[in-house]
Amino acid sequence: MPIEVTERAVAVLRRALEAGRMDPARIAIRVSIDRAGELRTGFSEDAEPGEETINVGGVRLLVSGELAAREATIDVADEHDRIVLR
Repeated sequence: MPIEVTERAVAVLRRALEAGRMDPARIAIRVSIDRAGELRTGFSEDAEPGEETINVGGVRLLVSGELAAREATIDVADEHDRIVLR
């Protein structure tokens, strides 16, 4: 899979799970692209059809097929620790 996830992004995603008191063994973070091309995240226990599951730094990501097809990096914007796609 051509998706790369930076260490900073993994740390922010891990903190989101911790803040929500979610068990990373049960809950994954869904990563997708909306109609405007913006990166969106959410939480789910199971993958949807067409999603790929990747594990990075103890965090399970459910990546949309559209996103998985790109050569992209999931990173963090300096402003407000917002997850972005580069």
